[in-house]
Amino acid sequence: MPQGMKRFIVSLAIIIVGTIIAWNANGRSLIGVDDAQIYFVYMQHLADGHGFVYNVGGEYVEGFTSLLWTLIGALIALVHLPLEYTLLSINVLLIAFLLSRLWGYIDTEKFISWKSILFLGMLFFTPGFIEWTILSLLETGLWTTLLGLIALGIIEKRNVGYMSVLLGLLVLCRPEAMLWGMVLSGIYAFSMHKEMREYRIAQFIPLFILFITLSCLILWRMSYFGYPLPNTYYAKVSSHFMSNLFDGMKYTAKTVLQIPMLIPIIGFILIDIIKKIQSTSYKQNTHVQIVFLSIVCITILIPLLTGGDHFQLSRFYQPTMPLIIVGAILSLRNHISKTILFTFGSLLIAMLSSRWIVYAVSHTPLSHEWKIAIEGKNQSEQLNAFFSNGVLPSQGVLTAGGTAYAYKGMTLDLLGLNNVRMAHAEPVKKEGLMKNHASFVPAIFYELAPDIVWMGGGFSDKEESVLNIHTFTARVFHDIHEEEKFKQQYAGYSIRNGSGRWISAIMKSTFVNGLDPDVYTVKEIPIQRIPAFD
Repeated sequence: MPQGMKRFIVSLAIIIVGTIIAWNANGRSLIGVDDAQIYFVYMQHLADGHGFVYNVGGEYVEGFTSLLWTLIGALIALVHLPLEYTLLSINVLLIAFLLSRLWGYIDTEKFISWKSILFLGMLFFTPGFIEWTILSLLETGLWTTLLGLIALGIIEKRNVGYMSVLLGLLVLCRPEAMLWGMVLSGIYAFSMHKEMREYRIAQFIPLFILFITLSCLILWRMSYFGYPLPNTYYAKVSSHFMSNLFDGMKYTAKTVLQIPMLIPIIGFILIDIIKKIQSTSYKQNTHVQIVFLSIVCITILIPLLTGGDHFQLSRFYQPTMPLIIVGAILSLRNHISKTILFTFGSLLIAMLSSRWIVYAVSHTPLSHEWKIAIEGKNQSEQLNAFFSNGVLPSQGVLTAGGTAYAYKGMTLDLLGLNNVRMAHAEPVKKEGLMKNHASFVPAIFYELAPDIVWMGGGFSDKEESVLNIHTFTARVFHDIHEEEKFKQQYAGYSIRNGSGRWISAIMKSTFVNGLDPDVYTVKEIPIQRIPAFD
């Protein structure tokens, strides 16, 4: 059996074991995080012929970050394969393939060595890597693979056709590809010039393909959606530079606290580059060093420009972790004794410092992301059943994935990810709120006017006497429930249907007054803000 195949099989086994551990530590869910459920909405609607819409018959909106991932999912839905399991399998295979390729790069002379053991082990013990690249069911695994293959392609001096295809796919995968693509294609042109000792048009073909793909993508977005970037960008990223910079600095600091091994890893890369610059061998290795230095710099830069996000375990840093670890190992090999003691000592330190063993046997800081998706899905399924005898009400939601994917009626995303007016209403986001949760605008809410507003409440077998709203939710919605205009249109209600089930929620009074009194028992209840968010 070829060594490449052996490495892939071993990498696949490692990834499967890691996925099982992550599955166990994150609620034993395979339906993905709530943002993945948003993707499923668009994938299914596109497969059904409705176009890129969040609600069937609604506005065209790019409420997803990755066009490429959406198209892949739509194809899966079109051929009626199980969407969640198929996407999970794709992620597993992609990451296993990338690891086997990186393994082959750092171990060219033999099947396995201290370098590959250290590489696979440190990545395995990186908290959040398996969760974000595989179990989340987001495009992160695809993005990680494309970045890794392009970096390898530059180092290995792959042909322009191969690099052009990968860079074109990169542009379709995430908006950050505008920066990543220009830098990586520029390094590729430089490395090919160094190889051939002259500039040729072929060296710049990948860069040309990058610009053509990006231009076509922006023109298509402008004609289809009306904007050059995904709607998620306008909903999440403030146009206030200093606010983004401050949030990005906090995000980076939290990353270092949660993944402390990043400090020595990046440190080894920088030290090695400085030594190479000072030595006569620098010119012979320059393009490899530039690749790893660029990867480190852009990885740090993007969160500083965008402010990062609100998720735990550093989603923005995870896609380049395989490359950063490889860069550190290549830097180590000339300075550290190749001993078993050093290798396993490093892995033990990485495992303990990142609290991986704690997460593996209990739960990770990300576990609630799967819980949100499950609860949203269950909530909408119950809403379908509760109002099955009449017209389904429109629901306004804070978490917009599982709720919309399971609901048969209209879902209104009150944080704007899937609503153009809400996302663009205030380019400078309100400060003091959790990142990615600052796009709510009361004036737009009154225009949308959902029948049910999920600020609190839920379903039960008994009547509720009060509707509790958590402080976090109240702040996100600007305490709109205390406005006089809101009170004139909405109130807290506890309603029983014919089957004896109760729903408690904030509802529009005109909707409640229109319910059939022979089917539904309606009671108005007070709204109470409670100080904790669980």
